Amino acid sequence: MPKHTKARILHVDDNQDTRLLMAAVLGDAQYGVMTAGSVNEALQLAREIEFDLFILDIRLDDGSGIELCQKLREVQPDVGVLYYSAYASDEEQQRALAICGDAYLRKPVGITDLEEAVANLLVKKGIIVTPAEEHR
Repeated sequence: MPKHTKARILHVDDNQDTRLLMAAVLGDAQYGVMTAGSVNEALQLAREIEFDLFILDIRLDDGSGIELCQKLREVQPDVGVLYYSAYASDEEQQRALAICGDAYLRKPVGITDLEEAVANLLVKKGIIVTPAEEHR
């Protein structure tokens, strides 16, 4: 099991209930979570705070998660991006990841699958250290 640091995650979704649920689930998993309900709010937070992971909905009231990913990468180029959306065929997922992003989860998803996807991206980005890496 990965050793958790207090990784900072920004979750962007226009649905308040989804934001609250995500903050609770990831908070229980020992992550620091901030949420944003819009593209503009997310960009403002990313300019003020360094994050370790962005979790983005694809369809937002004021833009697309793909476009937001591109803008966030201009501000924080090395941060991992996980799309978390109900709207996607396999082709749409592949297109989104080809343009910008690291992984994609289609809603609804189980808590374990969400936690694994988050941990895997944080390990990949060097934010979380796995037990095997601790002893190197």
